[in-house]
Amino acid sequence: MKTNLTCIAALLLLGAASCGSGPEGNRGPIVLGDSATIVTETDSQYLKDDIMDMEPAPQPAAEKAAPPVTEQKPRPAKDTLAAAKQTRQEAGHTINFGTAKLVLAGWSARDARRQNAARDNSLSYTLSSGNAGAGKLVFYGVKTVTVKQRYQSRVMLSSSLGTVDLRDLGLYTSGWTTLKGAASDDAQSFGLSSLNNISYAQVNNSKIRNAADRELRKRRTGSRTIQSWMKEIRKVRNANDKPCNIVLDNVQWQISGTDANGKAFQKNIRVDI
Repeated sequence: MKTNLTCIAALLLLGAASCGSGPEGNRGPIVLGDSATIVTETDSQYLKDDIMDMEPAPQPAAEKAAPPVTEQKPRPAKDTLAAAKQTRQEAGHTINFGTAKLVLAGWSARDARRQNAARDNSLSYTLSSGNAGAGKLVFYGVKTVTVKQRYQSRVMLSSSLGTVDLRDLGLYTSGWTTLKGAASDDAQSFGLSSLNNISYAQVNNSKIRNAADRELRKRRTGSRTIQSWMKEIRKVRNANDKPCNIVLDNVQWQISGTDANGKAFQKNIRVDI
C-alpha cells in the first residue's frame, strides 16, 4: 500500500513539472501572432526539400476508334452475271432446246401439236401474229449454229369482190438457202427479210381460172359471182399479175450447231403462217 502511494505521488510531481516547470519557467499558453513564439530556421541543411514531387501517372493514350465497318454485299458470281445478261433476250416466241434456246423474235406462235422441244428433233408451230419478213431467229447459249431455210407459197385472189384462196392450185416449194448470221454479246441472230420476196411456180391463165372456179364452187358461190371473178382474172398471165397475190404458206428451218458446252444439236422447225 505504501509503495502504491509513493508511485502516485511521483506521477503527480512529473505532471506538474511538464505543465509549467522548466529551465525557462512557466511561459503560459501559446498566443497566435506572438513574435516571441515564432522560430525562423536559418540552417540550410534543414531547409532542403527532401520530399519528391508527386507527378500524376501518365494516362494511356486513347486507342483510335476503328473505322466503322461497312458491310459489303458479295459480288455476284460470273455464272449469275451471265444468267442475268442472258435473261434480257429478244421478245418473241421462245423455243427451249434444254441446253440452248431459240427465240422467234417479233413473232407470236403456238405449238401445232403436242411436242417436247428439248427432246424432239422435229417441231411444228402456227404463227399467231407478227410480220414474217420482219422477224429474226435469235439463238442463246450456243457456240456455233447454222440455219438453212426454205418456204412454201400459194396464190390468193384479192379484189373488191373479196378473197379466194387458190389452194387447189397447189403449193410452191423453194430450195434450201443458208441464212447469214450475226453474233452479238451472248446471242447469234439470223434475219428473215428474204421472206418479203417470195415467188411461185410458173402458171398460166387457164390454171388460175380453173383453180378459182373449183374453189368458188366448193363455197357454193352463186353463178353471177363466179362470172364476176372470171372477168376479174381474164387478163391474168401468171401469179404476179393482179388480182393474184403470192402469200407465204409456211417456212421451214434446218438448224444444226453446238451448245455452250460443245454438245451437238439438230432441229427441224416448221412454222405455218
